[in-house]
Amino acid sequence: MLIRRMEERDLDSVEAIETAARPWAAHWTREAYFAPADMAMCAWVADHAGEIAGFVLARYAGGEMEILNLAVARDARRKGTGRALVRAAINQGAARGAARAFLEVRESNAAALAFYASLGFAPAGRRSGYYRDPVEDALLLTVPLPLAL
Repeated sequence: MLIRRMEERDLDSVEAIETAARPWAAHWTREAYFAPADMAMCAWVADHAGEIAGFVLARYAGGEMEILNLAVARDARRKGTGRALVRAAINQGAARGAARAFLEVRESNAAALAFYASLGFAPAGRRSGYYRDPVEDALLLTVPLPLAL
């Protein structure tokens, strides 16, 4: 499996993974994955023999990084794909001088909460009514960097 920067040719696969992961994964427009460089956003994909197995989108600013979206294709789950994608985002954050990483997770997403806890993320707050379709609170998770994954 190769973790590489997302390219425009990956967007159909990324959208299919994102759609299959709803409501857990956030919905982004195609254009949002390629925001201007001044927004300090980066997107990666997990490429397994030419097939996209997952993706991550992150933003870096002010000594912090935020994982904005992460989703893994159903048949690639529990095989290290998500961990490899988070590692790519976190390594980039550390290289940019981020002192911590954070993200939001649906309160009911037990699998994601367990996954992030295994990476050292800990609860740091709650955002009431953050998610739509269905409306649900988000738990804010954070971890100090650098992180040994």
